[in-house]
Amino acid sequence: MDSAASYETNHRWFAALWERAVRREGPRNIRNRTQVVSGVHGRTLELGAGLGTNWRYLPEGVDYAGIEPDLAMLRRASVHAAKENRPIALEAAGAEALPFASEEFDSAFGTLVLCSVRDMDLALRELFRVLKPGAEYRFWEHVRPRSNLWGRLFHLATPAWSRIGAGCHLDRETVDSLKSAGFEIEELHAHGMWALGVARKPAESLTPAV
Repeated sequence: MDSAASYETNHRWFAALWERAVRREGPRNIRNRTQVVSGVHGRTLELGAGLGTNWRYLPEGVDYAGIEPDLAMLRRASVHAAKENRPIALEAAGAEALPFASEEFDSAFGTLVLCSVRDMDLALRELFRVLKPGAEYRFWEHVRPRSNLWGRLFHLATPAWSRIGAGCHLDRETVDSLKSAGFEIEELHAHGMWALGVARKPAESLTPAV
């Protein structure tokens, strides 16, 4: 398995801009975050904790762990975590090499994160590994539009956008990748470039030994 350090980044300017952006989020984004995060329970993993924007929506009593590979984001998140009235465990790690035991988590979630992982298929295999059988992964992502025209345009724009957007890809087939990793899609709300839903690790799944 690759080391977590191999996935670390340090986008200082992007972290600063993102902090300004999330402070001005509108009702739709807040509603999406609430829908995703409010359904987690037990031992819970967040892929891409970012600045800690989702923490305010966590239910009481969850045992939270978050990973974040971008060191600039992690520094800002650590400052915010110190102000929280709940334990916030953060790890400097990439989703492609999760520093957790197999079948450790009761639930997991991610918002606007799978677009920027370096290897989404590997990240989803790792997510599948650390979730207990029957556990949910709750997500809100921007994805490649289903329209052929818009899909091609997003694909053409991705190389340039990825350079200025801290590795963000506009053309990922995230829902299909979740299925390929072994997840069952239980709920999906997709419109244009947005997908919000719930994927579940089958209850009878056997996690391969690593």
